[in-house]
Amino acid sequence: MNQLLINPRALDDPQPPAEEAFDSLLEWIFDRGYDEKDVNFEGTALRAAKGFAQLVLPPAAIENEVAKMMQKRFPTRSDGMVLCKHNICFSLCPHHLLPVIYRVSVAYIPEEHVIGISKLSRLTWLLSRRPTLQEDLTADLADVLYANDDRPKQYQGLKTKGSAVYVEGLHLCMAARGIESAEARVSTQELRGIFLTQPATRQEFVDAVTRNAPALIP
Repeated sequence: MNQLLINPRALDDPQPPAEEAFDSLLEWIFDRGYDEKDVNFEGTALRAAKGFAQLVLPPAAIENEVAKMMQKRFPTRSDGMVLCKHNICFSLCPHHLLPVIYRVSVAYIPEEHVIGISKLSRLTWLLSRRPTLQEDLTADLADVLYANDDRPKQYQGLKTKGSAVYVEGLHLCMAARGIESAEARVSTQELRGIFLTQPATRQEFVDAVTRNAPALIP
């Protein structure tokens, strides 16, 4: 990730309100009976604020990074599926601000150009660094790798014959609270273009990303 235009470590120095927010959270913890003199809590507010700053990147920075990645394209004669599967990335649930662990597989069928292979992993990393629904993350990835229709796009996309995205998520808002269903995994998929209109292409993608897939935290 050190080749990203966005350097995560450069964003881990949040503005004072972020640290102040965690100071308030610590006060609530102490009010519940925990010892505020416990040395383990020293510096916790700042560390927590830095951690959140790495999980929540500025949306303008994400859009700018995606646009720059998509501008670097290479001509190709290939019309076969380009697939980057089982990318692990982390995000936040916008409903509870609790972490989500994702395994993301993305694919597209080139029309005239391809992007660098590593860009597919970087794309999943970038778009996951937002408090966003899994359903929206899946759709955004598919749109960026297709962008052939007339719908407005939040990000500059890659013109392709079709795109497909399969996401499996472990949501701590389900696993660690509420229903406490630690074994549950949420799967979402989005299909564009040829993946939507040609069942054989769609099945090829689904088989490739689900057959013998590694466990997402067994």
